[in-house]
Amino acid sequence: MKPSTNAGLVLYQLRQGVAIVTLNRPPQNRLTRPLYAELEAAVRQGVREGARCMLFRSNLDDFCLGGDFREWPHLENHAARRERFGYSNGILNAIESLPIPTVCEVNGRAYGGGFEFALHTDLIIAAESARFRFSEATLGVSPLAGGVQRIAERSGRSVATRLVMLSEEITAAEALSLNIVAKVVADERLAEVARTHAEKLAAGPTRAHAVTKSVLAAWAVGGVRGADEAMIEHVSVLLATDDVQRGVSSAIQAIDAGLNRPEIPFNGQ
Repeated sequence: MKPSTNAGLVLYQLRQGVAIVTLNRPPQNRLTRPLYAELEAAVRQGVREGARCMLFRSNLDDFCLGGDFREWPHLENHAARRERFGYSNGILNAIESLPIPTVCEVNGRAYGGGFEFALHTDLIIAAESARFRFSEATLGVSPLAGGVQRIAERSGRSVATRLVMLSEEITAAEALSLNIVAKVVADERLAEVARTHAEKLAAGPTRAHAVTKSVLAAWAVGGVRGADEAMIEHVSVLLATDDVQRGVSSAIQAIDAGLNRPEIPFNGQ
């Protein structure tokens, strides 16, 4: 286990192959340019140290209440606004595009940009008491970090329209029913369950997980046929990896010997 970085707006620790990235800006984890800079640094550190999964979480009572709009009046022209939101969205898109699995552990409220942050990860695991809301309409704006299209992708156009335009708060249970979150667990078990899932993903066939992510990304852009084309290419590469070679070899040996297939330790190679 690598030592944690214990000071700053974003905390970092590498544990059992999982990069644990924790938001730490009291009182509400509002997103600012300095926080995004530390978030990017933590993600890059995880990549450099060979993390096989990333877990994003909060150190506070809420996951994140969104962007700190006190920054916005200082963006005095169109170019400044484009640069600022291009910068933060670029970091979120980089998280979404990581070739390793990403998990988001949501406690308390995930509002606005905090909700959108979570939507850039592969699996959202929420506490029973968690709440989700696009609060941007109360400020007269639309979501600034890709929330509209990501909710539409997961839940459909009408759900995206309702949640964004009406700015309705939804429970974790409703988010689960709308395919927004992957699992809902008791509050007292949230950290344990999220960490267990992240460690399982990190110990698993991460090269195969990368292919799954790539195929889903191709589907989002080109539909089923586009994903079909990407799948063939990715699988053709995947079959030559060490993980697959060892996995298939051990399965063949077990079948030939009439034995149960053994569990394979995957190395991501």
